[in-house]
This record gives sequence, structure tokens and C-alpha cells, in this order.
Amino acid sequence: MRNEEETARTFLERLTSALGSNAKQWRIIIPVTATDQTAAVLRRYPVVILDVPPGLGVAYSVGLKKALEYESPVLTLDTDLSHVPEEMSRLLEVDGDLVLGARATTAAPLRRRLISWIVNWVLGGAYSDYTSAYRLYTRPVLEDVLPRVKSQGFAFLPEFVFRALHSGFRVTEVKVSFPSRVAGTSKMSLRANLTEYLRFLVWRYFS
Repeated sequence: MRNEEETARTFLERLTSALGSNAKQWRIIIPVTATDQTAAVLRRYPVVILDVPPGLGVAYSVGLKKALEYESPVLTLDTDLSHVPEEMSRLLEVDGDLVLGARATTAAPLRRRLISWIVNWVLGGAYSDYTSAYRLYTRPVLEDVLPRVKSQGFAFLPEFVFRALHSGFRVTEVKVSFPSRVAGTSKMSLRANLTEYLRFLVWRYFS
């Protein structure tokens, strides 16, 4: 979570409500890289806060490693409310070692659609949304794949899928909504992420 002070409270309230009577069975872990009052807002809730350096891949790596200390499975979703907490059950109801929440790409900004199109083309198009962060991970896929993922930015997400598939894990996909963020600004830099995806492309075909 990076500078999401405006949405942190709403996100946690909706997440807790969506979990319902099962809320106490889940551990909420939030990696934070923030310069505003995001962490202060989070401390009012029963969550595990992890201070992490910049980089989406770094945040996911640290957060997922922490999640392995608790019970499986692990659900991840963005805190800016571009992922709908009330749809978590869709991922929980699908069989798979790794379940991807596939977003409707027509609702995404042009730069996000462009990056998703490039990634889908590079990885063969077997799935419609390799870059979605709305996911369910089982313990076996995390323990096997996570230590081998090298990307520290947005390419972390498609690289994890690629490595999971090549390790023989079952990857499945389920449709989820993709509403516009309600506050804040996107951290996705087209130039920075295209550069990282190009590195991933080189690794994909030449390593």
C-alpha cells in the first residue's frame, strides 16, 4: 500500500464485511510504502503492517513470505478498491494452485491495456489477465515459485504465472470486476514498466 490514506479505512471496512463471520480466521497483511498517514490509519485496525522499500514486486515478495507463516490459502488484492473485496468468494470457489482474477480490460486505462496486451502476447495468450494482482495462492505454489521470481516491479505478477506453469502447477482464471479507483493516483509508469517487461521478455526467450 503506497499513499492510500484516503481509501485505507474504506478498504478495510469492506474487506472485513466481505469476510463476515470468517474474518477472525484470516490474517490481513499489508505491505506499506507511504509518505502520508496511511500507516497511521492502518494501525487502528487488527492488521499486520510491513514496512517495505519501493517496488511492487518487492512488496509482494515480502508480503507473501509473511503470509506463509500462517494458514493457506493466500488471497491478494489491491487496496485502492480497483479490486472488489465482495468478490473474493469467486476465487475461493475455483480449483487451482494459482487462481487469477481476470479483469475486464475494456474498463482499464489505455496504458494498462497496452501492458496487459504485451504480456499476454509474450506469454502465449492462454490466460486473459497475467498482470492481475487479484489472486489466490496455495501454499505449495508459493513455497515452490516465490523464491525463484526475480522481478521487483510489475513484471513480478506475470513472471510468477510463467514460473508456476512451467513447474507444472494448475493455473485457473475467474472473471472479476474492475471499477475505477475512487481516490489517489496509479503507480503504474508506462516507461518504467515497459522497460521491466522488456527485461522479462529477454529472460523469457533467451535464458
